[in-house]
Amino acid sequence: MALLLFLFVLLCFAAAAAESSRSPATSLFVLGDSTVSCSASILPLNLTAPSLPAGPCLFPSARRLLPDHLAAKMGLSPPPLISTLNGTAAAAARGVNFGGQYGDRGMFRMGAVGQQLRLAAETLQLLQLEAGTPQDASAAAAGAVFVLSFGTDAYARLLARGPAEADAAAPKHGRRGLGRLLADRIARAVSELYEADVRRVAVMGVAPLGCAPRVMWEGPRGLGGGRGCVEEANELIEGYNARLAARLDDLRPQLPGAAVVFCDVYKGMMEILSNPRRYAGLEDTREACCGLGPFKATVGCLSKEMACAAPERHLWWDLYSPTEAVDALVANWSWGSLSSSPPPDSASGSGSGVTMMSICSPMSLQQLAYG
Repeated sequence: MALLLFLFVLLCFAAAAAESSRSPATSLFVLGDSTVSCSASILPLNLTAPSLPAGPCLFPSARRLLPDHLAAKMGLSPPPLISTLNGTAAAAARGVNFGGQYGDRGMFRMGAVGQQLRLAAETLQLLQLEAGTPQDASAAAAGAVFVLSFGTDAYARLLARGPAEADAAAPKHGRRGLGRLLADRIARAVSELYEADVRRVAVMGVAPLGCAPRVMWEGPRGLGGGRGCVEEANELIEGYNARLAARLDDLRPQLPGAAVVFCDVYKGMMEILSNPRRYAGLEDTREACCGLGPFKATVGCLSKEMACAAPERHLWWDLYSPTEAVDALVANWSWGSLSSSPPPDSASGSGSGVTMMSICSPMSLQQLAYG
């Protein structure tokens, strides 16, 4: 009996050791649109000039996008853009940002997903070829976390055209059909990554663009009519996010051994929009930091000279992009509620009123990264 008890305890210790030795994330790979990459833009919507970096990267104190915050939480450097690498496995070993690499320039850029997946697959193959043994290759794949963030550019373009123009430009699916098409494409991308031995994937939802400066300025009845969030636009995006989350729920049982997380960016940003005073230093949830005209949304951000002096006080950087302060909060809530903190460079720095919440399911990104 004593021997059996000893063996039982030994097995328990072995199981606990195996659980605790599960590899933490060693690399971060990012696929997406202008939400993850300074090389992406939403032209021709005057988001930025072709020769300039897009979004918050124009302003020295607001350079980091969501993947950069997540990389810091994982103890990694921001993943470099694929265009800046020299094609060696060593350069890609800690992660790569494939964002902004588009296969076509169509309105909804569905080719962007396939183009970036091909680049990711080639990079993974390169890493596997350079691995010393099959075990090394397996360990490299097991240590990789993939973050997918598509949909913002597609919906920004769709909302800018209005119902009739958008339906005419996309007769096969229309405004509401876009959500089904895009959710299915993202789910298929997760399956393709699984086939490439990727086992940790986080998919980011789309923000409430109905509250973005450009959409509010245009308003539901035409240019200049906006006074607040456009509910019809937000309903479209809520529908897309819900469909995407449901598709991932359906997909998980088909991917044994994988962890697939959905992060509701919409939920996080609506918390800020609904309760801005909880976030020290955040004063303006309507007007962009960089732009011209009402809501700074008539003309988009064309140069850093157009930017406001304190972007951390704004929710929106330009026509559709959040500021770094907001990306930092979304990253905190994606990582896990216990790591919530105030926006960078906030006036008080105390963060005592910051809401403690998590926007990812079925686990936080911290759990995804550290298993």
